[in-house]
Amino acid sequence: MTCTSDSGLPHRNCHIHSAMSKEQDTRATIIHGLRAHRSVKEISEFNNIPLSTVYSVKARYDEDIAAGASPNEVSSQRKQHQRRSDAKDGDFVKQVQDMIDEDPGRSMRSIARELEVSDSTIRRIVEEDLRYKSYALIKRGQFMNAATKERRLEKAKLLLTKLKHPQAPGQLIFFSDEKNFSQDQKVNWKNNRWLCSDAEEVPIVMSTKFPATVMVLGVISNEGDVMPPFFFQKGERVNAACYINVLRTVVEPWMRQVAAGRHFVFQQDGAPAHTANTTQDWLLTHLPEFWPKEIWPPNSPDLNPLDYYVWGVCERDVNKHPHNNVDSVKAKITEVMQGMGRQEIVKACKRFRARIEAVIDNDGDFFE
Repeated sequence: MTCTSDSGLPHRNCHIHSAMSKEQDTRATIIHGLRAHRSVKEISEFNNIPLSTVYSVKARYDEDIAAGASPNEVSSQRKQHQRRSDAKDGDFVKQVQDMIDEDPGRSMRSIARELEVSDSTIRRIVEEDLRYKSYALIKRGQFMNAATKERRLEKAKLLLTKLKHPQAPGQLIFFSDEKNFSQDQKVNWKNNRWLCSDAEEVPIVMSTKFPATVMVLGVISNEGDVMPPFFFQKGERVNAACYINVLRTVVEPWMRQVAAGRHFVFQQDGAPAHTANTTQDWLLTHLPEFWPKEIWPPNSPDLNPLDYYVWGVCERDVNKHPHNNVDSVKAKITEVMQGMGRQEIVKACKRFRARIEAVIDNDGDFFE
């Protein structure tokens, strides 16, 4: 029998009651399946219920079980939110504002839970009344005190002067840097996603307890040349003697071959093996020009093209999948670096001067 209103049309309350009854039946079916220890996928496919609905009911079911209820005590009735009558008045909005002011890092879900309202209510207040947005925290690198910023500013100015007044027109610049690569797959838990129809299809990212690593030395030129990566031996201590040996036998010969008689300048960061007096003396004696420790700004990965571009591209491709051993990691690093196009390297190096100017504009502080 159909419930009708005085106008002869189906009554709205009957539709609501019917929808609520259907929803309760669905929840009861899911809970019955969970009591029988069926998987989410089995319940969904056998009863033709969307996976998202099964997961939602299962989450509430698991909460009740964790709270001490037995499987037979879990009800199929949907738990209703207690909606506060003041959920949109000025006092309530101010209460939300005060809670955010006290701790801007607090989640909207925890605020909703404490105030006994729905997540959507708090989200509407935050977005519509307070006009706030939820931003990810910004990682800006190492902490720098005022003295470090001052040194960075001072050396950035010296470096900019060097660029403006090169020893030879059209000189080559060779940038260098070391980096550790791991055999494990690298995942950005915020940005990496997997498109599929079933959550059980999402691959599980595993990690080894003690992943093997390899340290690689990379060198590029501002004209797009890429040196074959040099790999340090496992457990090798990269001190001044070790570093000078690599410069003498690998890096210098390659740079001279690329330069083919042209003047070039060599860049390196402030690692202890680089700034040691023996290393600085060797560079002064054997290379046409290099930027000594008195010129390269401290704490400046944001100025080295390998740091702000090359290593990111390498790690994205090298660690897209896990590796069984170090040899596999080395092979992939070599493949990726040798496969980089000259133009993309040139483009990255062209940003070098603008980045130095950005350091100066920011009084030595980080600019990104």
